[in-house]
Amino acid sequence: MEFTRPTIQISNPQHGASDPYRAVEREEVLAAAFQEFVQRALAAGWKEPEVALTLADIADDYVMALARRIAAN
Repeated sequence: MEFTRPTIQISNPQHGASDPYRAVEREEVLAAAFQEFVQRALAAGWKEPEVALTLADIADDYVMALARRIAAN
């Protein structure tokens, strides 16, 4: 039996970059995907505090790497 990894659906933006509703749409779309990801981690046996702290660390690392790339350009 072949294992297939379930995917988390993230829809494309429906509003242009200058549309004020884009920020609301972005938060709704990414929050739903984030919640699904967290629920899968919990269902796999990870404890909620460790999931939360690890995701915060990953997000912080990503923001710092992005800031370095922007500063380099």
